[in-house]
Amino acid sequence: MSKPRIAILGMHLESNAFAPVTTGADFRASCYLVEDEIVAEAAKPAPAMPAEIPGFVADMDRAGTWEPVPIIVTATEPGGPVDHGFFTETMEAMRSRLARRLPLDAVYISNHGAMTSTGSLDPDGELFRMVRNVVGPRAPVVATVDLHANISDEMAASTDAIIAYRTNPHVDQAERAAEAARLLRRLLDGDRLAASFVRLPIVAPTVTLLTARGPYADLIEAGQAAIGDGLDIVSVVGGFAYSDTPKNGLAILAYGAGARPAQVTFDLARRAWADRERFQAQLTPVSEAVAAAVHAGLNEDEPAVCLADVADNPGGGGRGNTTEILEALIAAKAKSALLGLFIDPALAMQCHAAGEGSPIQATFNSSGAGEHARRFTESATVLKLGDGGVVGRRGTYRGRTVDLGACAALKIGNVTVAVASRRVQCADPAFLESLGLDIAAFRTVVVKSRGHFRAGFDEFFDDSQVVEVDAGGLVSPILSRIRFARLPRPVYPLDPETTWTPPRG
Repeated sequence: MSKPRIAILGMHLESNAFAPVTTGADFRASCYLVEDEIVAEAAKPAPAMPAEIPGFVADMDRAGTWEPVPIIVTATEPGGPVDHGFFTETMEAMRSRLARRLPLDAVYISNHGAMTSTGSLDPDGELFRMVRNVVGPRAPVVATVDLHANISDEMAASTDAIIAYRTNPHVDQAERAAEAARLLRRLLDGDRLAASFVRLPIVAPTVTLLTARGPYADLIEAGQAAIGDGLDIVSVVGGFAYSDTPKNGLAILAYGAGARPAQVTFDLARRAWADRERFQAQLTPVSEAVAAAVHAGLNEDEPAVCLADVADNPGGGGRGNTTEILEALIAAKAKSALLGLFIDPALAMQCHAAGEGSPIQATFNSSGAGEHARRFTESATVLKLGDGGVVGRRGTYRGRTVDLGACAALKIGNVTVAVASRRVQCADPAFLESLGLDIAAFRTVVVKSRGHFRAGFDEFFDDSQVVEVDAGGLVSPILSRIRFARLPRPVYPLDPETTWTPPRG
């Protein structure tokens, strides 16, 4: 086939069942690209789109001639279930554009994979099935997903292969998209893959799904070590607990020849189940974390500390505005402490109205108070203002344009707070540096992030300096605190007595 016509589409949302509904306006404010806009954005030096799309296009271009058929790519920060009307509208727009561009030789889907809507627990599966129905059974369909995807039977059945990220923090999106591009070319040349899919009753806390070390890292490494000898692709998908769906559960997918994929998925499933006790979160109480910050401020000859506010991670649907750690640092008079990003548009605008250098009575959560996001007022000084336009320089956001909205840095006693208007997790030093903040000059840095900060801030803090804090929040890794309604119970570690018989093959 000299010039294959390959459609590109995607809808990225990690849905937290306990967060406010994600609207069409949220998608359009973040990334909503139609047809030629997709390829044009992918060609920019710092595209404002999921990193998979430029990665896929670049690898297809390197491999030879092809005709991209861009459909719709849209994405937004993790949040609540998407408004079902917007989802169906978007899927119908994708369907009609696909149908108009037939015949198509193949389709590349770039989705997060843990989306729910106000009317569906498996919109990813519905979208995948729509694509298959439009292009028919013979056109290869390959999807890439986040390793926090919740894989449904529909998703697996509607695609020739699903390829998940292998890094957490996520820094391999472009590589996995390039892998999808290479696979599509093989499928177009006539290769066919046998598939195997197993889902386990393990819903792992997010902090146990890092890939540098730990139980999840060991599973991924074992899966990749099995590649070869009839096995082409192995994806170990950790899942996203807070979606709260019947399809939740650690999933293993393998693709290759004959019985080999089933053999490997079954082997990995048995290993994961035998290792399940390692999937339990261990966090540090707020009092101990703040004591470490106070100690760091008083002992400049010792290493600085990084406190991770993992329960208020906007990257998991958290609102970025809980106050427990901030108030504790202020009360303890911690020296040389920096906290960011605190998501509070009203406070950012209060700072902009006052101007740089101005004293203000800073009111936190004046319009967004809640169970863990207390409204309080403190005397502060506005240090710096910003418009929030940032190009990431490290880790997950490297080389991507990010809009934080109106931003400000303000100082309360010895605590500096970086405030932003748009909900983005603090995973890249550039977000703080854009406000003139020298991260290395602080003795304590608090990041509202679950894990992606590790790939951005590792030039300042190694693992021994990082403290995962047990504060309150919408995405607490202590899953017993979450009021799940639809998880497939019993499930480990929520139900320690869970039993399961791994498949044999």
